[in-house]
Amino acid sequence: YLLEKSRVVSHEVEERTYHVFYQLIAAPDDEKEDIWDGLVGTDNESFSYIGYTDTTVIEGSTDAERWKDTVDALAIVGVKGEKLRTLMRAICTVLQLGNLTFGICPENEENSVITSDDELLKLAGLMGVETEDIKKALLQRTVEARNEKFTVPLDVVKARDSTNAFAKEIYSKTFDWLVRTINDATCAERNYDRPLKEGDCSLIGLLDIFGFESFKINRFEQLCINYANEKLQQKFTLDIFRSVQEEYEYEGIEVGEIEYPDNTAVLELIEGRMGLIAVLNEECVRPKGSDTAFVNKVSSVNSDSDVLVKDNFYR
Repeated sequence: YLLEKSRVVSHEVEERTYHVFYQLIAAPDDEKEDIWDGLVGTDNESFSYIGYTDTTVIEGSTDAERWKDTVDALAIVGVKGEKLRTLMRAICTVLQLGNLTFGICPENEENSVITSDDELLKLAGLMGVETEDIKKALLQRTVEARNEKFTVPLDVVKARDSTNAFAKEIYSKTFDWLVRTINDATCAERNYDRPLKEGDCSLIGLLDIFGFESFKINRFEQLCINYANEKLQQKFTLDIFRSVQEEYEYEGIEVGEIEYPDNTAVLELIEGRMGLIAVLNEECVRPKGSDTAFVNKVSSVNSDSDVLVKDNFYR
């Protein structure tokens, strides 16, 4: 499960984005042309989502060398030829979405238009769709209420956010597909000629434990990451402290009171009936939902929460 989708569209100045972006740009031009002719002659600064980096070698290998390693590794799990080309064209679509620019519509300042015509044409050719279809997808949103559907034009900021969200979703779906492909290539059920009995196979699980995140600009992904950490912390607390204490008491073993941090209030603020997630869901489906309304509601319905810090609520 890909949690840090925010890194697709933005990253800290001192950090890099996902390695595959740099590797794809560093590929030989003949391979880039085979994937998409719009890649030929490009560098990292050709794409807004990547930008400049002074890191060209990681653990002794350049991005070009790692591109070859990635292609070879993908071939082992069956991703080669047209499959590889399709996979990388999806990555190109993500990068090209970042190159679109938006401006205020001359006819209505609350609406927006795509101002980068050349980049839009490249994207349309890459995706195999008409430019007008892309405009409809990125410059307006569809709202469904009371069994009725209607479209709402987006201003410049919301159009950019919509495009970023689309890019992140494509990358996330691509990531999910690749994980499934690797699982299919390595699972015993699909790779043994003889019938397998229950219990013949084992499971290898990989868990990347992430730390709490706090950036200058914190987005929904940071909320999800920190929420997951709070849940892990609660499970650790229940498993290690509370359950052991209850077991000792059940067996009649005298044990002193064990004090441990309790983050129940934090979790209630996030996942409670009127917590951050519930209020956010409600505000997202409102036709005129806004950041300000979300903040006001969170502050109002959680006014008695000791863990809600309100100092930075208002700009």
